[in-house]
Amino acid sequence: MTTTSTCETTSLTRIEVRRPASGGRCEVLLACSGSADRPLVRPMLLSSDEDGARVSLVPEGALLLAGDAVRIEVAVGPGAHLELVEPAGTVAYAMDGGCARWDVDVVVEAAAGLVWAGEPFVVAEGARVARRTRVRLGWEARLALREVLVLGRHGERPGVVEQGLVLLGASDVPVLVESLQVGPDSSPLLLGARVMGTVTVVGERLPATTEGTRLDLEGRGTMVRQLADAAHLAVPHEAWAQARQLVRAICSSTRNCRPSALAR
Repeated sequence: MTTTSTCETTSLTRIEVRRPASGGRCEVLLACSGSADRPLVRPMLLSSDEDGARVSLVPEGALLLAGDAVRIEVAVGPGAHLELVEPAGTVAYAMDGGCARWDVDVVVEAAAGLVWAGEPFVVAEGARVARRTRVRLGWEARLALREVLVLGRHGERPGVVEQGLVLLGASDVPVLVESLQVGPDSSPLLLGARVMGTVTVVGERLPATTEGTRLDLEGRGTMVRQLADAAHLAVPHEAWAQARQLVRAICSSTRNCRPSALAR
């Protein structure tokens, strides 16, 4: 079951947040580009201060369709904090034999933090999509990532999705490498559920009392996962609240550090 696509990138989104060495409000770089006949994922600045920024990822049209190849690049500079939100979920529509890609490449530098509140990613019947996320974390960097995978719209069979997550720590040491292929015949893999919610935190482990099926990662980190038949039931809400708090705590501990010192 392979969804490998040779599509060239049709939508490129870049987000970069850095704390100036001289102090003051963080520098935020937002950019997007793509084919004239394809929708973009446009980054919109919601707020910023001396610690970091909050940015919304807004699609400007129907995503994903056959031939779409979306790439999102995120960079968080030393000691900075970035929160990414999505105003709505993403639907991979029926592709009539075609396929699509959704690639994310993230760099979180030393003592920086990223919170990404992902909304449901729906793989409709007839869709074929490769969805891959790669995150590189620097020294004492922290990550909180929420993902919700929905297999088919209501009353549908699921499409085909090849989902990969690679988390690399300092010196590119693997923290987590996961590959999941799901399609119409994968019901036993998810115990009959159609929605899988996942919260992943790196930099600290979640408390042992956190609800949900958990995997403690090598070093400091935890993945918590829930299966359900509805998106709102699959999200590990307690784990997500704790993960966000753990990442945000890094801001107060690095607020008085110069970015040049953190990067050493």
